[in-house]
Amino acid sequence: MNPGNGNPRGRCHAVSRSAGTRRGNGERDSGNCLMVDTSEAAPASSRRFRAMNPFHYEQSWRIPVPGLDRYACSVEAIWQSLKIVDGQVALGMLRGLPSKRPPEHERREAFSYEASTLRYGNRTLDLVSARYLIYLPAYLHVLDRLVPDSVVDEITGALSSGRDVLFYDWDDNFDIEDPRASFSHSAVLAAWFGADLEERFVERRERWLRNHARTLTPEAAPEPLQLDRYRHLHHR
Repeated sequence: MNPGNGNPRGRCHAVSRSAGTRRGNGERDSGNCLMVDTSEAAPASSRRFRAMNPFHYEQSWRIPVPGLDRYACSVEAIWQSLKIVDGQVALGMLRGLPSKRPPEHERREAFSYEASTLRYGNRTLDLVSARYLIYLPAYLHVLDRLVPDSVVDEITGALSSGRDVLFYDWDDNFDIEDPRASFSHSAVLAAWFGADLEERFVERRERWLRNHARTLTPEAAPEPLQLDRYRHLHHR
């Protein structure tokens, strides 16, 4: 799709924090790119993008908690509250400020991020299955219903005018099926604004769930993905 001014439509990229900050600080020419830093460490000039950070907390937000008839005020609160630590979840975190479990200072040499498990309904999920069944539905709900129109309009407007958009946060792992490191939500943003969410995430999710059907029961069916805004933006 080309914008009406005849310029080719801009492209979306998820990049590492080091690459994004170099471009943003002018160490390399950022050209005509829109830099979208959604990390908690983003400068004040990027504050408007923080609603797309999973840690972003809004007391008024009601994000459905996958697998439960409950709501949360941030995506990260959902993820951390459903994480099983010492055999326990922490549902009391759902309506409060999110924090990592276990905290960084308690992660000893024996700690294995890759071995993390989460609770979904009455099932225990491995890390990648939890990303597809818990994290992705919750994060897409925020993009679909809660991120301000002004932020979406700024990014889509930049793309329509031919500008590339570079998304970056704190993490550099852009493969949702790689359990070795924390997953970067910038990968979802690049796919959502870049109009290839289906190929990068929706279809992969369906394949993964078919191949890991043992993680599901009729009582814990996959949460639907909220895609109304995405389809409206991309005329699907």
